Amino acid sequence: MTVIYVDLSHHDWDRVKGQFDWAAIRRATSPVLCLRATYGDPQGYNPTTRHFADMARGAGAAGFDVIGGYHNLIKGDQASINRQVDYLRRTLDGVRAVWAMLDVERYTELVNNGLWPRFDDVRQFVDRWHTVDHRLLAVYLPRWMWDGHLGRPDLRVLHAPLVSSNYGTNPDGSPAAVYAARGGDSGPGWAAYGGVTPTVWQYGSNVDCPGASGQTDCNAYRGTLAQLRALLTKEDTMTPAEFSAILRDPTVAAQMRALPWQYVGGGIPPGKSTLGVLNDTYEAVQALGGMTARQSSSPDEERAVLAALPAPPTADQVAEATVRKLGGQDPDAAAAAIVALLGPERAAALAAALAATAEGAG
Repeated sequence: MTVIYVDLSHHDWDRVKGQFDWAAIRRATSPVLCLRATYGDPQGYNPTTRHFADMARGAGAAGFDVIGGYHNLIKGDQASINRQVDYLRRTLDGVRAVWAMLDVERYTELVNNGLWPRFDDVRQFVDRWHTVDHRLLAVYLPRWMWDGHLGRPDLRVLHAPLVSSNYGTNPDGSPAAVYAARGGDSGPGWAAYGGVTPTVWQYGSNVDCPGASGQTDCNAYRGTLAQLRALLTKEDTMTPAEFSAILRDPTVAAQMRALPWQYVGGGIPPGKSTLGVLNDTYEAVQALGGMTARQSSSPDEERAVLAALPAPPTADQVAEATVRKLGGQDPDAAAAAIVALLGPERAAALAAALAATAEGAG
């Protein structure tokens, strides 16, 4: 299955004088949408973007629930890139957009002003975005831009879904008809470059989309709507079986064992690690959720699932693990470890309590 969605900007608004039939657009495509949100640096070169909020509100009222906004990148220093990131974030926040896209192109006005984006600008924007925002950021970086102007960089370093652009002869027709005419799921826009296979292909800009105009940008995603929604909204769709398979991978297991939180002891059952307990808990919760959804599970089934969970440590087990942990240290080192863990005030109270207990025992 393939999902199609449209890109719209104020240029599309002008073509239809703001009279979009959002319900018709959704029927012809999907509830996914990308709108032009921002362009450039708000303290520098900053071409006007109009009607973003108007379009987002209209689409939302018609049932579009995966609305994103894109930013036209311009060349700049790190301060300018930071302002561009914040500019897009504020604008998306204003309409509660759930995903974002970076548009990397060499517009005539940018070339004329020496502001067309280089790959360093792309990397700085993506890195900054990943640092300050949780929403997914896709990168629209056409092959012609990658090949002809950016020096054919390795796009894997972006860690972002790639949106390619290949219009061919740019035929007209309905969204589905044009996609089929361009080769569909085997079309040229799916060819990998920069070490990355495109996640989305913008396959035409002359598409006659019902409810919009005859010059609509259309994009395709090879997968289901649920998969695209999960990608763009960062929804967790991993099943317990998939999670377990990852944990059983020897390479992953070796890496996990090197992490500090892969701790064994302190009440964790023998033969188990923190990671193993988390996995058991995850699977048990998923199983209980399935029972609840069926509304047909018996108390015995539920008790069996809960019984598989590790029992919480007893006070004796915690005490034993603590003594075992501190037993190999001299008193000064053990005291320093306790103070570091509890803080001076609580450690002092503990020392007083221990002294009183020892005195009473003597």
